[in-house]
Amino acid sequence: MSNITVKTRFAPSPSGALHAGNLRTALFSWLLARHKGGKFVLRIEDSDSARLDSAAIEGIQADLRWLGLDWDEGPGEATDPVHWRQSARTEIYAQAAETLLQQGDAYLCFCSAERLAALRAQQQAAGKPPRYDGCCSGLATSEAKQRQQGGEPAVVRLRMPDRGALGFKDLVRGSQSVAAAALGDPIIQRADGSAAFLFANALDDAKMGITHVLRGEDHLSNTPRQQILLARLGYEPPHYGHVSLVVGADGAPLSKRSGAVGIASLREAGYRPEAIVNYLARLGNPVADEQLLDLNGLAEHFDPSRLSRSPARFDFAQLDHWQSEAMSALPQSTLLSYLHFPGVPVDQRGALADLVQPNLSRADEIEAWAVRLFDPALIPIADEKPLQKAGATFFEQVDGVLNDSGDADWSVLRPLLESTTGQRGGAMMKPLRLALTGLSHGPALGEVIRVMPATIRQARLQRALAIAAAGDSA
Repeated sequence: MSNITVKTRFAPSPSGALHAGNLRTALFSWLLARHKGGKFVLRIEDSDSARLDSAAIEGIQADLRWLGLDWDEGPGEATDPVHWRQSARTEIYAQAAETLLQQGDAYLCFCSAERLAALRAQQQAAGKPPRYDGCCSGLATSEAKQRQQGGEPAVVRLRMPDRGALGFKDLVRGSQSVAAAALGDPIIQRADGSAAFLFANALDDAKMGITHVLRGEDHLSNTPRQQILLARLGYEPPHYGHVSLVVGADGAPLSKRSGAVGIASLREAGYRPEAIVNYLARLGNPVADEQLLDLNGLAEHFDPSRLSRSPARFDFAQLDHWQSEAMSALPQSTLLSYLHFPGVPVDQRGALADLVQPNLSRADEIEAWAVRLFDPALIPIADEKPLQKAGATFFEQVDGVLNDSGDADWSVLRPLLESTTGQRGGAMMKPLRLALTGLSHGPALGEVIRVMPATIRQARLQRALAIAAAGDSA
């Protein structure tokens, strides 16, 4: 397959919003396609109508677009849904199932849910894995058709080999082998005529020309079944790779049902798309370059054989690290697009952005800092005790130095403040920072003093003096 165009796909079920686990799989598939100069396909697997959330179809596309994961084939204004949506491909599945029945590679199964439940319980009690026992596999075709035409519900099962081993080379895990006897005959068509996941998923891959499939390790047992299925229909199966699952703090795999954090909620919380893709691209994947990379940079050295086989734990601390990197790299024009506070003079906006950018966790926080530094209103102070401890004289002296020195450089102001107040380090910096910004942390204090308008700075210091004086008299 070395001379063909690599084509990967992401095939989500639209039963809810994307979360970090399934998005990571989409990202890996996108990176593989771009690394190989191939194509990336978005397919919607909505054949299970009971779990369908119609709003999720648009949500999935919006999330991928926001993250920069464009697709070469899939949903689009001029694209017929039959090319990307399973619910529009029912005739294709029905024809393939009928072909397998006629070839004798599949058979009708009339076993009731009660019989199958009893069979599973019996096997589990004996310490054996659940497996269909082939009860209906020996029915004559004529008898099976007669029963079906008589109204008896039946599923279609794929006839699997019952001896030997089925092997394949996994893109992530290397050589794999499964005893055929352990697999059983899977259902490929439900009694209502709809295609089962295993069937529709494999057939779509074949007909859409998918060459490489990256998916969660929970699908590992499906691979030999799908390889047999496609071989019976005359298709060459794609190369499969099964990536480790993403787990939460409790060690359980992330899932829609468990309320895993969604991409849309991360966006609403202010996370940048660059931060999310840089974090997820490295989650269980050793990336030598520790700098923030764009998607093409991440794709350049992507190799599925280097992916970890161990579960990958989702860690907000690591995501926050990449958020910090993304915020630091954000163009000033993008950052200033979040600023709607009219109190910042136009000629000071760039200085404000330069000052606070290293301290931002979200782009929209620039407006909060604009208010904190440029609003004449007196902002709340997080902790008044350091102001009271510093004393009223301290703030009188600070105000005097700042008024006399004008806009002097911090390298000049700091020693003047230290010599005048007799305070150094935190004893000087903490109460002064609290007085000016209301916080005990933030941008470089010298730059805060330089950027903050003198009238606002004086008002803040006078308020701090009053608080300290009240503490002195108490």
